[in-house]
Amino acid sequence: MPEFPSTYLTTALVNGKVSVTAQPFPHESLSEDTVVIKPDFMGICRADTKEIVGSRDIPTDRGPLFGHEFIGSVTFAGARTGFHQGDLVTFNPNITPTRTTGFAEYVFVHGTADRLDQAVIRVPEQDVLDNIWMPEPLACIVHATRKLLELTGFPSFEGKRVGIIGAGCSGLMFAMHAKHLDASVVVFNRGGMRRDFAQAQEILTGEEILPLAEAQAHRDTFDVVIVVPTIVTTDLLETAAAMAVSGGVLHIYGGTRSTDRFPGTQVNVDTIRRGERIEPVTYQEKPLAVSGAYGCFKEDYEEAFRLHADHPTDFPVERLVSRHITLDEFPEIITDIAENTKDFPGKVIVGIGAREPELGRFTRSRSGSR
Repeated sequence: MPEFPSTYLTTALVNGKVSVTAQPFPHESLSEDTVVIKPDFMGICRADTKEIVGSRDIPTDRGPLFGHEFIGSVTFAGARTGFHQGDLVTFNPNITPTRTTGFAEYVFVHGTADRLDQAVIRVPEQDVLDNIWMPEPLACIVHATRKLLELTGFPSFEGKRVGIIGAGCSGLMFAMHAKHLDASVVVFNRGGMRRDFAQAQEILTGEEILPLAEAQAHRDTFDVVIVVPTIVTTDLLETAAAMAVSGGVLHIYGGTRSTDRFPGTQVNVDTIRRGERIEPVTYQEKPLAVSGAYGCFKEDYEEAFRLHADHPTDFPVERLVSRHITLDEFPEIITDIAENTKDFPGKVIVGIGAREPELGRFTRSRSGSR
């Protein structure tokens, strides 16, 4: 049995307030069905910020996501878990065994061996702590892209014109994956900060990322339009529909709520996204299809690691990190992000007791709109 401290630091989210406190270490929870992970790095996700302000519908089958992106080492593995002390792992929040938040010095995950095998994902890249990137977001993009091909029946993306609304981390990873699959890509983003970041990090060229205001100049252009922003509004859906060719597909990945409908119809886009379905719609007499994807599985993580290892030039995901902070700084910064008083163009990484990774050229923080 490894030695653990009497207390450990963890975060709490109560009534929209985030705090870091020292809590008694729960030695009594170290059962045969428990894995304890000591994170080295945690990523801030927009789902985390939405839970702070209460703008996210929390599904009953998956629960809260607060603190779900992290990489670390197993410090305790119960006899029935199938894991071993020292395993380098990440986490899939879509499987939902009982767990504590990832924004902490220790994460406690409980479940059957089968559940833990799907939720606690072994990391094959031993240098991931030197070239840090968060596997969970890329696994979700891998899954969403695969689901898009499956739902549409497209044999591939070769020759397809793909428009992407939103240049956050997910939008840029969608662009990476679509380009890898031989599509031509244009990403549209309202604010200039993310557009500047994508070019400065050499993720996209100037022709591949444009202001959202220029979407009107690309009407009836794209075979597929992927809608990625944190909140999918009616205006964004109408913009996406205008951008698509007749018979095109709108793929919904960004945040939706249970009452969201496709403009002018009773088609529930939240049901489409969470249920991973595709349905026909009509927009201004133009026939379209609306599809969606949600979550990911262990095999999506494995494919994400394979893509990054085999095609590092196509998937420079470590360049998405734009800010590195400590756990002490975390409550103030994530609250500022949630309240839109501060913004960062790429992934904000929270580090605990690990060497700060080398960041890209675009590292200074800015305030601004997404």
